[in-house]
Amino acid sequence: MAVFPNSCLPACLLVLTFFQLSRPDSAPFDVIGPAEPVLAALGDDAELPCRLSPSVSAERMELRWFRGKVAAAVLVRRDGREREAEQTAEYRGRATLLDGDIAAGRVAVRIHRVRASDDGEYRCLFRQDGRYGEASVHLKVAALGSDPQIHMEVQESGEIRLECTSVGWYPEPQVQWRTSEGEWFPSTSESRNPDEEGLFTVAASVIIRDTSMKNISCHFQNLLLGQEKEVEISIPAPFFPRLTPWMVAVAVILMVLGLLTIASVFGTWRLYRERARQRKDEFSSKEKLLEELKQKKATLHAVDVTLDPDTAHPHLFLYEDSKSVRLEDSRQKLPEKPERFDSWPCVLGRETFTSGRHFWEVEVGDRADWAVGVCRESVVKKGFDPMTPQNGFWAVELYGNGYWALTPQRTPLPLAGPPRRVGIFLDYESGDVSFYNMANGAHIYTFSNASFSGPLRPFFCLWSCGKKPLTICPPTDGPERVTVVVDAKDFAKEIPLSPVGEDSASGDTDTLHSKLIPTQPSQGAP
Repeated sequence: MAVFPNSCLPACLLVLTFFQLSRPDSAPFDVIGPAEPVLAALGDDAELPCRLSPSVSAERMELRWFRGKVAAAVLVRRDGREREAEQTAEYRGRATLLDGDIAAGRVAVRIHRVRASDDGEYRCLFRQDGRYGEASVHLKVAALGSDPQIHMEVQESGEIRLECTSVGWYPEPQVQWRTSEGEWFPSTSESRNPDEEGLFTVAASVIIRDTSMKNISCHFQNLLLGQEKEVEISIPAPFFPRLTPWMVAVAVILMVLGLLTIASVFGTWRLYRERARQRKDEFSSKEKLLEELKQKKATLHAVDVTLDPDTAHPHLFLYEDSKSVRLEDSRQKLPEKPERFDSWPCVLGRETFTSGRHFWEVEVGDRADWAVGVCRESVVKKGFDPMTPQNGFWAVELYGNGYWALTPQRTPLPLAGPPRRVGIFLDYESGDVSFYNMANGAHIYTFSNASFSGPLRPFFCLWSCGKKPLTICPPTDGPERVTVVVDAKDFAKEIPLSPVGEDSASGDTDTLHSKLIPTQPSQGAP
């Protein structure tokens, strides 16, 4: 009779062990990421998946995607909801969770509008009751640059130097030179410079000594996308060939024909100049009438713009008249406000525009690195969101040695000369923002057919420090007038730049909380 309890003991232990192992919260798990890197084109969305093995529910688990350190969170889900406050600023509003299959342990984070800075390794972590597991996910970002361009320079030695350039690549592209027979050869020198968005501008040069080459092509390859862009150029014949008698005869004939052509062109030019003088005298009275009409129309568009200190970045110092601003290394102690820029060194004008046409001028002088234009009143002022029309900015800038329109891929502006004073013309109903060089009235750039919604405000930004301020010109600044025609078919759209007007929107007179620099008598001409 004593054998029954002893024979039951092993069976009871086996049943107890089975129930312990079958409890859901005690089962171990592994986190598995994708075996291959995730590839995403610049500006598209990317999904970074992770799953549990075995496939158990992750609804009650803490989920965290991060880069480098656990605290640098891309996305956090805890207690059944996302924790936006724990996200880093650059992913707030750009990273969302895809949890449609979370009951099976499969989730993913979607990163919207991928940037070059998003490239790299991510870690996904699952944690529950003191147990956790994690896996890595690699995101590869790729961008196809602009069509390459080749510049040719013939040196004194007779050698030919070719330089091929292209902008907007990520990662750095591979550059090859090829002959018309398909043979490739390396560049003599290359330069690869990233812009503020991390996209590379690449310039590759080569020296051609073999004058038998006819055609040379330059190839930029993005190895991640498996795509390339190319451009081809024809190499001219030798510039100093061995002269033969028939070549000399042809050269003499061409020289005589050239002299006759020059004489004919000169005579035609004199005739054209005489007729132009006659037309000028004939239409001088009409031009005076048009000028008077333009002067009257100027008062309908000119506005008196002032700076709003409540939006100014702490490194920006405003002058007492709220017309001038400069950037300094020192930082002011200013009250934190939702409308104040905390990352980009920018400031807005007090005036808001919800309709109509408006014009003002900004004296940039010879200072370097600035941006001017308009933006939505509701633009994000915290963090480093790109200044593009998609984010509510319509502006042009001088950065480094180049002028640019702040489009998503930054459009270079080939200007004839540096503008010391820039005119901005806003046509709200047409959705146009135009920029002009006030030295000669030349058109700089126009953002066309924008869909404006809500108030717009003047926008100013300084990228480098200096004693010379950026100054808003008053509507009554000087007697000299330069006229820019917005639409030659409609004189109602002609506006005089440097206008004289009485209608202005001076804004309110809020008390400044930042350091004010006394206004100097000559501050209008940096």
